[in-house]
Amino acid sequence: MNMAVGSPLAAFRGHTLADQMAAPLMNRVDTKYLVPVRMLEPCLRGLESNYTVLELDGCRRFTYDTLYFDTPERRLYLDHHNGKLNRFKLRIRHYRETGESFLEVKKKNNRQRTVKNRVPLTPHTCADRQVPAFLEEQLGLPVARMLPALFVCYQRVTLMNRRGTERITLDTGLSFRSPDGEQAVNLPDVAVIEIKYHRKTPASAFAERLGALGCRPVPFSKYCVGTGLLFGHQLKTNRFKPLLRSLHGIGC
Repeated sequence: MNMAVGSPLAAFRGHTLADQMAAPLMNRVDTKYLVPVRMLEPCLRGLESNYTVLELDGCRRFTYDTLYFDTPERRLYLDHHNGKLNRFKLRIRHYRETGESFLEVKKKNNRQRTVKNRVPLTPHTCADRQVPAFLEEQLGLPVARMLPALFVCYQRVTLMNRRGTERITLDTGLSFRSPDGEQAVNLPDVAVIEIKYHRKTPASAFAERLGALGCRPVPFSKYCVGTGLLFGHQLKTNRFKPLLRSLHGIGC
């Protein structure tokens, strides 16, 4: 991440991937914020006693490549746009630094909880049909019509509170690309902050800091925002128009 983030992060102690996996938060509540990248430094400064930062081999910023799938008529996008309470997203996520890839189903239920399940994509899991079994178990519907719908890339820094009950992700350098590579949009000045927590987690120091800086939660889906930016001329975007306009105010 740029120097604005690198400087305050140097004061944070690191934690390992094993530490983080011990508190996976696969069933959680999410709160998201959009801020200019330049605000990340005041967001972070002084919170080093509350959080640690994920560190692997001296690296604290990691690149995520994600491929989202949808039906030809964009059913999953439209389910979100139309406010369907029980909905899901299907994606492959690749972690560049570790080389790992996972097939993930991310569900949002009618209690506004996010439930994520995934299976590693390895020669073994693909050869013994774990992937089709995983999809059938998670979705209970045919996925043969699912097609690549959107590529998303960004860099992530992950913080975790001392109890492991809260995780903060700071995503920057967002870029969206159509499956054929013909269309692309970059958001270099926008940071997406996501606070992930159990509902009974005590007050969040990071949320309090964001509130003090005048930041308010916003609904934000990378898949829906990227789809709206690239394919808004073809699809309904009414639900997302205020958010898409706010991106231009931040610097899109």
